Amino acid sequence: MMRIISNIADSYGIHSLHKEYSKTDQFNYVEEEVCKLNSDFLKFYNKPIVPKIYCDKGRIDKSYEIGKIKFLSEVENGESNKYSIFHYRKKIITDNNVNVIFIHGWRADNLNRLSKVFLDSFIKRNYNIYNYVLPFHMERSTNTSLYSGEYFSSANVSRTLKSVQQSVSDIRALISFIKAKKKGKIIIIGLSLGGIISNLLSEVEENIDVLISLFYANDLSFTMFETEVGKYIKKDFLKNNFTYDLLKKSWNVINPSLKKPIIDINKILLVSGRYDKYVINKDTDVLWENWEKPQRYMYSCGHSGIVLSKNKVKKDVLKFIDKRVH
Repeated sequence: MMRIISNIADSYGIHSLHKEYSKTDQFNYVEEEVCKLNSDFLKFYNKPIVPKIYCDKGRIDKSYEIGKIKFLSEVENGESNKYSIFHYRKKIITDNNVNVIFIHGWRADNLNRLSKVFLDSFIKRNYNIYNYVLPFHMERSTNTSLYSGEYFSSANVSRTLKSVQQSVSDIRALISFIKAKKKGKIIIIGLSLGGIISNLLSEVEENIDVLISLFYANDLSFTMFETEVGKYIKKDFLKNNFTYDLLKKSWNVINPSLKKPIIDINKILLVSGRYDKYVINKDTDVLWENWEKPQRYMYSCGHSGIVLSKNKVKKDVLKFIDKRVH
């Protein structure tokens, strides 16, 4: 029964997703630029300096300050992404300096998906919460975007690389700011595309105390060519005679399964849905195996499990965090 429900939910979600798609061909490939971006993994994921933070304080809700912070991003990726943006909810007075960074999924047009699952529990624990806005999403979208996230993952090969690079850089910059200021603990929670970013962070950023990767994708070239989610982007590639093998090579540096975490794998929890139609187990299994099998939950659900299996996800994730933070 759960398989049927999951298939219906995922199929409906993909159908809704494809009601909006890029009407113009996004394809762009500059071989020299792509080769340069892939030439040096550590240079691509260069450690950012501690940023100068601009804070837009919003309101006070009980013992929390709610607002938005931004700072200059170290990765150039278009005018709309000049600044890194995080929505925050910070405890005004606390000795419990634990900081959660949420990373949403592709095409999200709000920050509610992860907050609906975890926010109340983290507030009870007096954690600080930061919601990262991925490049080309929400207020970082361009004026020409048809939908949130249109220009993040596309057939523009270099722009997709730069968007992933910028995401990792922005989050590392915030981590460096937190560590420099109060040396607090860092929890990363990424969903779907945010799971890819989380997994890449584990390979370059040592200051992570817990990393949770929920219904994570892995190899974006696989997603574009082998799943329903990427079908319109795949059309752009095929129209321009750009092959799967060439894309796989071009996006090598943003494929987390080709490297290993630099943090202890006991700090990592992977969560997948057995019936996921957005990110397929054939791909997610590769990461789990190449990472030497960190703790993983495989639920009887699809990508919609973040909603349909919300309580189970919350229970298992909180149990994992509590054992490592307190």
